[in-house]
Amino acid sequence: MEMKNILLIVGSVLGLFILLFVAYTMTSQPQETYFESLRTVSAADHTKWSDKKNVILTEYSDFQCPACATYFDLIKGLDETSDENKAIFENVTFVYRHFPLDQIHPNAREAAWAAEAAAKQGAFYPYHDILFSRQSEWADLGDPSDQFVKYAEELKLDLEQFKKDSSSDSVKYKVQKDYLSGMEVDVQGTPTFYLNGTKIRSPQSVEELRQVLLDAIQQSTTP
Repeated sequence: MEMKNILLIVGSVLGLFILLFVAYTMTSQPQETYFESLRTVSAADHTKWSDKKNVILTEYSDFQCPACATYFDLIKGLDETSDENKAIFENVTFVYRHFPLDQIHPNAREAAWAAEAAAKQGAFYPYHDILFSRQSEWADLGDPSDQFVKYAEELKLDLEQFKKDSSSDSVKYKVQKDYLSGMEVDVQGTPTFYLNGTKIRSPQSVEELRQVLLDAIQQSTTP
């Protein structure tokens, strides 16, 4: 009887060890950090800076995310008038893609729809800038739609068209397509940045971001 109990205990311990080993093996595999799909820019992408696509900086972001608002300020901190930054704006293509975290940011997806509605009137980045710079005005509203219409009015958009587009299937499809593409490239939170298809650590300052981009430009022009 005692021997049977001992064998059961030994078997349980071995079983637990095997399970832990399998779990460790699965979670310790090196994560993929390079994604060829992010080496190109689609016609549906929202881009700014250079149209050359020599260096592509892609950001997956959420309009209601406080960290994303912080990085909006950081990216905006690149002064277009400096000589160093002139090289960035001439050689780096910036791409913004939606990745609304619905479970913790309930207004993020509707904000993305509003930005896409503005995009249909050629105002994606002006609207994008308002959403981030005034995040505190709408992030905690139970229904932010009226606030989003006010922003569209400030930009002198066609309000009836904006309202129609905000709820259109094409706008919702675009946001979801961005989100699904983020899932495919291992976006786990926002903001997540990719430089020429490689996931990078989020820059901690304007200076760090500037240097990362200048280094990438130099590498792209080195034979």
